[in-house]
Amino acid sequence: MPDVIRALAPDELVWFLARALAFQGHADPMGLAQRLAPRLKDARRDAQRSFVEQEGRGVPQVGVHLLSPGPDDDDRTARMGPIWHEGDEGYARDFVERLLAATPYEAAVVSLAGVPEFARARLVSWLLPLGFDTRERIDMRFELSEVPPLGRPLTLEAWTLEADATFRSLYQRAEGIGAGKARWSWLKRRGGRFRPDLWFLARATPDQEPLGYAFCHGDDALDARYRLEAAGVLPEHRSSTEMVRRLVLTTLLELAGRSPFGSVAVDPDVEDPKLIEILRLLGFEEGARMPRLERLPG
Repeated sequence: MPDVIRALAPDELVWFLARALAFQGHADPMGLAQRLAPRLKDARRDAQRSFVEQEGRGVPQVGVHLLSPGPDDDDRTARMGPIWHEGDEGYARDFVERLLAATPYEAAVVSLAGVPEFARARLVSWLLPLGFDTRERIDMRFELSEVPPLGRPLTLEAWTLEADATFRSLYQRAEGIGAGKARWSWLKRRGGRFRPDLWFLARATPDQEPLGYAFCHGDDALDARYRLEAAGVLPEHRSSTEMVRRLVLTTLLELAGRSPFGSVAVDPDVEDPKLIEILRLLGFEEGARMPRLERLPG
């Protein structure tokens, strides 16, 4: 009987949770899984999203809970977890690769929140060869009713199809990374429906060349919930933090004009302490840290 990837039956879900808890080193994984089971709101749905490798009649040695994008979802990010394996790491790695190959997705994320350090190290060893990178982000939030004044706001220019190449080139220069067609497409829809009027190039004055960018998502309303997905300035404007501060504050003023009682969320990487400090000084409140593994399109 050939190996097959299959979803669980509902009555296998407690066993699956126990294996995931054992992978994380819990002393009584089955007991804890049984205590957690009554909290599951929809065991049938959760079982359909949990996959194992069935090797003949043997007990599965690897499992992944996978929330894949729906056919109508703009954000094409697949989210995995809990995830576990027993035995051969190469075998488990091949399983994840084949599972993702059968999934319509553009980016994949594995949350490491609450995962003990030794289990986190096992996950990193398992998944890094598949193109995953370790990241730790901070959830930060700002209330738009608290936007401070800005004496010299930058000039913002919204995205147009004709300006797409300019936007893409500036983003690559500012971040020092490539942005292929797949990465660029995913970035536009990372937070949901692409809003061209919330993607901005920034200029010091309307007649000068663009010096930075700010990409946002959200739906306008008096109390809208926006996301600042990415923001940055060209390397020649990083001699101080002032230009980044003006860029973020100009963007906040623009969003506050659309939604005076709204808020803006952002999740900067901990490897960018200057941006985090700028956000703190502007009044962003810091929330939870979110360690994870990410595989983004090229």
